[in-house]
Order: sequence, then C-alpha cells, then structure tokens
Amino acid sequence: MNLKVLQPQVREYLMEHLHESPAGFILKSHPFEIEVKDLTQQLIGLQKARYKFPLLFEHREILFPPKVNLEQTSSASTAAYKAQITQGNSMIDLTGGLGVDVIAFAKAYSQTTHVERDKSLQEITAHNLSALQLPTKSVCEDGIAFLRNTDQSFDLIYLDPSRKTAASSKAVLLTDYEPNVLEHIELLFDKSDQILIKTSPMLDITAGLQQLPNVVEIHVVAVKNEVKELLWLLNKKDTSLTITAVNLETDQPKFSYSPGYLPVLEFSEVKAYVYEPNAAVMKTQAFAQLAEEYKIQKIDQDAHLLTSEEFIDFPGRIFKVKKTQDYKPKSIKREYGKGAHAVVTRNFRESVKQIRTKYNFTESEFNYLFFTSINGRGAVVIEAEKWNP
Repeated sequence: MNLKVLQPQVREYLMEHLHESPAGFILKSHPFEIEVKDLTQQLIGLQKARYKFPLLFEHREILFPPKVNLEQTSSASTAAYKAQITQGNSMIDLTGGLGVDVIAFAKAYSQTTHVERDKSLQEITAHNLSALQLPTKSVCEDGIAFLRNTDQSFDLIYLDPSRKTAASSKAVLLTDYEPNVLEHIELLFDKSDQILIKTSPMLDITAGLQQLPNVVEIHVVAVKNEVKELLWLLNKKDTSLTITAVNLETDQPKFSYSPGYLPVLEFSEVKAYVYEPNAAVMKTQAFAQLAEEYKIQKIDQDAHLLTSEEFIDFPGRIFKVKKTQDYKPKSIKREYGKGAHAVVTRNFRESVKQIRTKYNFTESEFNYLFFTSINGRGAVVIEAEKWNP
C-alpha cells in the first residue's frame, strides 16, 4: 500500500491522464519517485471507478487495488440495491473485497463489519473506510473462520462467494463456489437469522432453490438490461418466497411474484403495443405471472413478447405497433428491403444476421421489425417504433 500516490500533485497528474491507455501510461517515465506500476494501478482504478463507483472516484483519499479486484467488485448501484433489501442494526460482510457493498450497508446499518482474507486488499479497504469516515470494523481473516471464532451474532450475514475456483473458471453450481455456502449453513444460521448471498446470474434459479434452505427472496438484478447478479435471502424463521426482477439505472418498474401460483397464460393477436421483457424478467421466465400482473397477453408460447391495446408502464422495452403481416419473404423484401430497421427475432427460424443480410437492412435506433410468431398463426413480421411516452 503506497500512500505516496495520494499526494495532491500525484492525484492531479493522474486526473490529467485519465483518458490515457494504461498500456501506454506504464511505458512512460513520470515526474515522481513512485513505481510506475503503482501509478498505473491507481490510474486504472480511477478509470473503473468513474462510472462503476463514483463515490470512490470523487474522494481524493481513496486507494485502488489491482485491476482483478476492481472487476470482481459490485457496482455502486447494485450495492445500494442490496443494502435496502433487509433492515437491522448489525451486519457482517464475510467476503468484503474492496468494500463497495459494505459501504452501502454502512448507510443502512449502525454496526458493520468487513472481513477480507487477502491482507493487501484488506489494508486498502480499511484505509478507504477510514477515509470515508465510516465506523466499519475491518478484519483480515477468512470469513468463515472469523464467524466460527466470534461470540457475536448479527442481524444480517452477507456473502459474495468467489465464482472462480480450481475446478471451474466460471462456477454455475453452488458447490463450485468458494466458500461453499452449503457446507456452512448451520454455522451461518447459528450467527444470524438472515443470510444474503450474491451469486452469478448464470446460476439456475430452480437448482438454487433445491439446494438452499429457507429462501424467502430472490432478486434478479440487472443494470441497463444486463443481468449482473442473483441475490438470495435466507430467513431462519420463514419459508415464504417472493422473486423480484429489477433493472437498475432505468425507469422501468420492478416486477415481483410468488412462484407458488401459476395463472393460465392467455394468447392474443398483436394489438396496439408490443412489450419485450427486460433481461431480469427474462431470467425468471415468469411470463404467466407477468401477463396477469399487467393484464396483457402473450403472442405465442415461445415468442416471449406481450401485447395490449392500451399503453402500460412495463418492466422492459415498449413498442407502438404500425403493422403486422404474415412472413412472406417476397412481400417483406418489397416493402422493407434496403431500409433502415432494427431487427429482433423471437422464436424465428432465421437469425438477426441472416435476416439483415437477406434484406440488406441498415441500422435504425427507433424503427423496428420483429420477426416472430403468433399462436395459431405462425411466422409474422411486426413493424413497430420504439415508444418513449
């Protein structure tokens, strides 16, 4: 941990080179008696933090760890979201890392504890927590070992197990995670009634529910339509389950449902508006519950597009329909060929790339053609414009 990089003149110098490539920056000489790798590490940190965690970017006393630690860190928006899921006085982050999550929790809990087994990373985080004047205790130790040895109990235990193990570079099963939460459930529930676990969006929700006990909430968290994480809330004293899909940094509403109830799915011809669920909703596959919640219909079993006559505020993209016609290649080529259209395929035999080549389409930001299917009708093309009420 080189505190020389925090000197005001060094920070100003790094800000002057903020848009420079780190690969080029590290090859140059610089006017400080600081190793160039330490300078470059801070430059990369500032570049990452500018959009991912602006609080750290704006604070002049913040130190940044190596790039690999930055990439494994939650964004500020996902951290803030998970911090509002539960309430209480005390929480502990057993896999603390750079501390972005515990910084968010510190605004919601009066007592927070950060545990990180990597000594250099823990020292950087402890420095940052102090610089931010947060009363968070930071400990360099394995999280499970710390929990086993402490007499303290907590209102919430939070874990973000590593998804990179010796057995699998991208863990898709709970048993591939480190620490393996399934092996320590008894210990975790001995120290807290509530456990919040972050996993990769690649984890199958059904498989997770089969393995984890007492799951009461699952949050599918997307940021700007890219699913970033799954959050699993376990409660020692409850077994009711709610699943929520949220698309952060957008104006789209949250969608929550109980998987214990499956309504009858209704189908319809295309009406005035077409809706494309966001990535978080798509991950849940809860189309019947979605349709009932918003009182709309699906156009086909596997098309994953919904429709309504009246506009509704929807958790996804909204399109105003201009025309719907059966898919006849000659007619499509004659009417739309060489035009500017965004292309979307849903349950269609040809790919977007094949269609764009076949009809010589150029790009468009607002004019869309959906190549899809309608229940009982077959392949169709829906002409629509992106709707921003």
